[in-house]
Amino acid sequence: MKILQNSDIPIYQQIAMQFREDILSGRMAQGEYLPSIRGLAKDLRISVITTMKAYEELEKQGLVTAVHGKGYYVNAQDSEMLHEQHLRKMEEHLMNAISAARIAGVSDTELKRILEMLLTEKE
Repeated sequence: MKILQNSDIPIYQQIAMQFREDILSGRMAQGEYLPSIRGLAKDLRISVITTMKAYEELEKQGLVTAVHGKGYYVNAQDSEMLHEQHLRKMEEHLMNAISAARIAGVSDTELKRILEMLLTEKE
């Protein structure tokens, strides 16, 4: 896990975002336990309070559940919600590509041609 100390994003949010990505992408499976709060804090050389805040954020989002004395484990994820999350991320990346194309003066026709070429290249 990478934490950027000089980022505008608070450390607890960076942790929560990375775990969220791991959970939604399937890199962390249902029922899998997150690292212990103390262990993660020690590994990242941050406060236990910061780590706890990140885990509580994930719990608020419904991604994990706390079990007293055991820690936090990954909840089952709704496949429809996962699909929506992936669509939202894809749309964000495509909007960034469209913005870059506009700045570069690429026409819509040329942009579509490039996308079609990239799609056929992957097949």
